[in-house]
Amino acid sequence: YGLWLTAYGAAAFLFPAAASATKLDLSSNVDLKASNYTNLLTGAGKKGQALYSENATLGFVIKDIKLEKTRDSSMDVGIVLNSLGTGSSSSTITAAQFSEAAARYPNVTGAPFVKEAYVKIYKFLNPKTTAFLGRQAFTLGQGITLADDGLGLTGARLETEKIYRGIKGEVFYFRPYKDADFVKLTGGGIYYPSGEGLWHLYHFWEEAAQQPLGATPVVELDHTSVSRVKKFSGIRYFLNYNQLIFDGEFIVQRGKSRRPENAGSVKYAGYAFLIKGVWNQDVIFFGHSKARLAYGKSSGNSGAVTDKDKAFLPSFGHRFKGVERDGFGEIAGASLYDMMQTSGTVNGLPNGVSGLNIINFGADVPYKKLILSFDLFKFRASQNANMDSIQIAREWDLKVTYPMGESLRLRAVYAIFQPLSLYSENTAIKLVSVGLTAKF
Repeated sequence: YGLWLTAYGAAAFLFPAAASATKLDLSSNVDLKASNYTNLLTGAGKKGQALYSENATLGFVIKDIKLEKTRDSSMDVGIVLNSLGTGSSSSTITAAQFSEAAARYPNVTGAPFVKEAYVKIYKFLNPKTTAFLGRQAFTLGQGITLADDGLGLTGARLETEKIYRGIKGEVFYFRPYKDADFVKLTGGGIYYPSGEGLWHLYHFWEEAAQQPLGATPVVELDHTSVSRVKKFSGIRYFLNYNQLIFDGEFIVQRGKSRRPENAGSVKYAGYAFLIKGVWNQDVIFFGHSKARLAYGKSSGNSGAVTDKDKAFLPSFGHRFKGVERDGFGEIAGASLYDMMQTSGTVNGLPNGVSGLNIINFGADVPYKKLILSFDLFKFRASQNANMDSIQIAREWDLKVTYPMGESLRLRAVYAIFQPLSLYSENTAIKLVSVGLTAKF
């Protein structure tokens, strides 16, 4: 309610004329979740961690504001407010498994903050071009290398339609913060619709600010640096045809970082790929069901880094949702290059371990008014510099979803994360959670 009043007041104050003459679209989303983790592998909550979180957003867009001094041009002005709370227990945001995610936000006390604030200009300098200016939501490809991750990215993006035979292009420049310093993200891509699918080719630079003389070097996975430029080139193919959905993406990481105290430079030479498929099928006694399969891999370092770093490690890939990880596995929350904290390292894995191999089998089956979901995940390391085991863990997830309508969904999860030979501790981590999502 407080978010709604804030949003409405802001619209009336900033755009009094526009608010009465144009269309105002409101949207809201509330996620409530209570979870209990047992036998965590590291941090203050190693023996277990109860977690309650609430994540609420309220967005409003003032649409079709005419720009009188342009030819047939108009704009939308959008603002999204976000409120994130973790209850009264301070331990929920200091435990190693959740502190990294919580530290990204201005606060996790329930006080609202601006998640997005942007202007969308249609026919910007060209009838085929649309401009997005300000803090905006953005995901590149499947989000492996670049995503706003629920915080918005401040900058500018231009989209151009029908460059040639249906090809769409985009360029972007964002300037988010990482480790208390800003990073420049500059790049673009093209979308080419084929006969049945969509090709997406992109390239961007991730350029960190130069550390001043005497400053503490930035800790990367297997070395430290005072400046770095990472370059990512990717190709993605997406197909939604009859009963099959296919999504494949391959990325190459290049660039260079400079070590502190004139100790030379390090070249990046990593790669990653992710292939996902979903098969839709009517099953006797159940109805419309889904089976899914995913396989992904990223490169790592087999030894100490000297002049080449082969570990694939973007700084702004999708990894979080609220104060928990979001990825492969309800507990692991793995990306292609990191996972939940188990060792206090940059990628969450034991020292010397980098890169991930991930396999996922899963299915969704309707039962009466419920949807039953089962997933099996297998995690292996690509490289271990200590020449030990690369078997990380396996995870089983069982989920029950009750959609009470288009706007309300209840969900319960039971998950088991079983550490394998990479860890000396083999006690399984367990998760039990219940939650609801309401939106309009």
